[in-house]
Amino acid sequence: MSPFFRSISYLILFLFIGLSAAAQSDKKDKLKRQKVRLEDEIQLANKILAETRQSQTLSLENVETVNQKLKLRQNLIRTVDREVRLLNKDISVTNAEIDTLQKRIETLKKDYANMIVQANKSKNKYSRLMFILSSQDFNQALKRIEYMKQYSNFRRRQVEEILEEQNTLSEKIEELNIQKNKKAALKAQMEREKNTLIAEKKEQEDAITELRKKEGEVAKDVKAKQKKAKKLENEIQRIIAAEIKRAREKAIRRQIEEEATLVGLNKGKDYSKKTSNKALKSLIEKRKKELSARNEPVAASSSPSFSLTPEAKKLAASFTANKSRLPWPVQRGIVISKFGPQRHKIAKSVVVNNNGVDIATEKGSKARAVFDGEVLSVFAIPGSGNALIIKHGNYFTVYQNLAEIFVKTGDKIQSKQEVALIYSDKKSNQTKLHFEIWKDTDIVDPLPWLARR
Repeated sequence: MSPFFRSISYLILFLFIGLSAAAQSDKKDKLKRQKVRLEDEIQLANKILAETRQSQTLSLENVETVNQKLKLRQNLIRTVDREVRLLNKDISVTNAEIDTLQKRIETLKKDYANMIVQANKSKNKYSRLMFILSSQDFNQALKRIEYMKQYSNFRRRQVEEILEEQNTLSEKIEELNIQKNKKAALKAQMEREKNTLIAEKKEQEDAITELRKKEGEVAKDVKAKQKKAKKLENEIQRIIAAEIKRAREKAIRRQIEEEATLVGLNKGKDYSKKTSNKALKSLIEKRKKELSARNEPVAASSSPSFSLTPEAKKLAASFTANKSRLPWPVQRGIVISKFGPQRHKIAKSVVVNNNGVDIATEKGSKARAVFDGEVLSVFAIPGSGNALIIKHGNYFTVYQNLAEIFVKTGDKIQSKQEVALIYSDKKSNQTKLHFEIWKDTDIVDPLPWLARR
């Protein structure tokens, strides 16, 4: 293979390796971010557990937190394992690059040696001076002098190229050693995480065994909590239904008043806001008959609309468009109970239906709005703490288990605005926010709406 085609092949190879390395780098960055997030959530879980363990009471909340921490730890192990696999690929690529560089250096050295041999042979036959003096004319002599200069420069460039390739080889070998050290560190971390996971599983099993000794007591406690939760759900549903009814009544009134305007009735003169819908409709019919008797045209009215106001429509559309991108209702937290029916971990005969998600967080944490909106209601249910509902068009977000609420009904709220202090249970020392999303009077799973972490 000629030096030109050999250089092109090396260039193509290094270009391919470069593109592959860029893709690998993106994967590694993503895994690093994921690992940092998982480590942060595990750290938060440990902090939550440290707070709850200050209580002498073994609680289901502790079991749920440990259970979530186990899942986080398993995800972390999988993430570290993927990092190791990517590093193995990096090591293979670096080894391939080193092999290519070594072959290239060997080829360059061989070419250079051949050139020196040829130069020495030429030197034995003709001296440089005789080579120039034997020229047929002056122009040829100049060309031969230029050729000798170029030949000398080419030899010097080859030496420089060999040195550059040797430096690159040294850097690649150093990079390989760094990669191997990283791999060893990651494998050591994975082993530590696996050992910790085994210990935490044992701790979880012991806690569940201890709680199952009190299964009857736990079942009784769960049923009492379900009763309170049902009472709270009914109150939320009542508030939301009342708000939807008000919105519909406003829409009906708006449509009737638009029809009154079309037939020439003036608000404040012919009728007022105190005029009932029935009375206003009678006035409209009377005016229509008068216009008909005078053969005057009557403008057609639009069909009755039960839609939201333009502002509420825009807000609801924006809320919908932000599905899977809504900020979390806490700065830092761990989901310990997901949406929907779930068999109880201790009292197996009991099925708990969760209308939202329960997010454990650290003591002193604040609840924050997940989207722009307006405070619909602030209320309390005896034994269930304070609650807050924010409306976003025909969507509603619900925040429960609050100690102190910073806003009032009618307040305009911005996304991520802190709206309440989350309640910390004095018995278990646990701080937990219950969060729900409603569309009209239907409850939806909040997790698909929240941004992925």
